[in-house]
Amino acid sequence: MLCTKCNNEIPEGEQCLHRNQLLCEDCYLERLEPPRTCDVAAVHSAKLSRKMAGQEGTDGLTELQKSIYDYIKAEGPVTAEQIMNKLSLTKLQLERNFAILRHCELAHGFRENGKILIKLWGEDTLGKMNIAD
Repeated sequence: MLCTKCNNEIPEGEQCLHRNQLLCEDCYLERLEPPRTCDVAAVHSAKLSRKMAGQEGTDGLTELQKSIYDYIKAEGPVTAEQIMNKLSLTKLQLERNFAILRHCELAHGFRENGKILIKLWGEDTLGKMNIAD
């Protein structure tokens, strides 16, 4: 059988029923608990955990999270679509990994001229470090 949302094949016995839709496990979890970038408790927890582990910058990130960070650093500010295209990511993959960068205060989104862009934490919109941050 196929997932109603992503159309991927679901192995027999692994389908999840949610609001009369048959979903794969990934789509089911996304519906129940979507990634949240603006989560005060997650930011506090990530910062405290990283401090206790002696992590700075991209220490402790996955290779994918580092790739997203490096792309933003090199090309930013960028759109989510640019990141997804460059790194061949789905929207959900980007959202999950960007949430980690946001919680670690390494990158964040902002609105400019009605467009949502992503930049590194502490950089102004021209990509230069903002001394006031």
